[in-house]
Amino acid sequence: MPDEVLAPNIELFSRNGFAGPNTTIVRAQYRPRFLHARGEYVPRRFHTWDLPAGVFAEPKALPVPILEGEGIGFQLNRRSAAMSFGYVNVRSDELHYIVSGRGELDTEVGTLDVRAGDIVLIPRAVTYRWGEIAEEINEFIVVTASELHLDPEGAPGTFNPDLHLDRPTPHGRPGLPVEDEYEVVVRTGDTFTSYFYDVDPIPCLDVLGAPLVVRFNLEHVQGLAVAEGGLAPARLMSSTSGNDFVFGTGSRRSTRPPVHHNADFDEVICYAMGPSPWGSVDTPGTVTWTPKGLLHQGPEEDVQPGYRAFLIETRSDLTMTPAGRDIAHLMETDQYGVHPAEGQTATAAR
Repeated sequence: MPDEVLAPNIELFSRNGFAGPNTTIVRAQYRPRFLHARGEYVPRRFHTWDLPAGVFAEPKALPVPILEGEGIGFQLNRRSAAMSFGYVNVRSDELHYIVSGRGELDTEVGTLDVRAGDIVLIPRAVTYRWGEIAEEINEFIVVTASELHLDPEGAPGTFNPDLHLDRPTPHGRPGLPVEDEYEVVVRTGDTFTSYFYDVDPIPCLDVLGAPLVVRFNLEHVQGLAVAEGGLAPARLMSSTSGNDFVFGTGSRRSTRPPVHHNADFDEVICYAMGPSPWGSVDTPGTVTWTPKGLLHQGPEEDVQPGYRAFLIETRSDLTMTPAGRDIAHLMETDQYGVHPAEGQTATAAR
């Protein structure tokens, strides 16, 4: 009989995530390890690299949603060549995480040379495109109807915006040559409208005032040491609605997270990079989803020599899209591996 079954097991029941009241429950049994499940309301693990390359074969292919909820969505994108058109989402902010690759991200306020580990916040109504691609770009995108803003707790201990936050550089170039017409695709929810120009409308000569598009790299987000039993990871961003939060969770110097009922938030975690695994997760771009109210613990975070990951909490009730279902696996909620009931190995093979 496992030792944890004989010893008292502590469970935390929280309201309003890390900000609300908590109730501690003591049990004799350890409950996250369920034998199997029947039905749709189950934790999932997404192997984003398994999304077929053909999904992005069209030159004008757009990001593919894998999880959706009211006011929020989670998408995947893959680019191996420059975009011949511009793209603008006029109803949602977009948070782009570069899982792998290197390339130029052109926006109407300048250009960023991006690499793996970069997080780029593109506010609604800002037009952008992928320019020259040095190495195929794979990205995980969080799309929110509410405004996202940088809101780092513990700064500069967690993240120093003065040192590590930057913005696109206006390059002063006149733009791409246009043989016929230049297209900008405007997204309004699930509807798309194209505008056509006889010039490239994206480049700018200079930008003054408050930054619009901002970028930082996860390697500059530090895990804070917290006291024995400390619970909350460092918050990096929040939405003006109070419905969505982004936390840094890589190699947090604390005890293992408690067994937890998160009554009000779905939890989505993106494992970004090693070298250490996070429990049974070791492949960059692995995304885990624990729907609100489901008992879970999650792996040890204080590992050497460290890893990078981030957590999105949302009050929205998330559901899988058809594309998400194609790359989803039932997840166990102890070490976040593929559940043995699926008959697959608990560690990603790639």
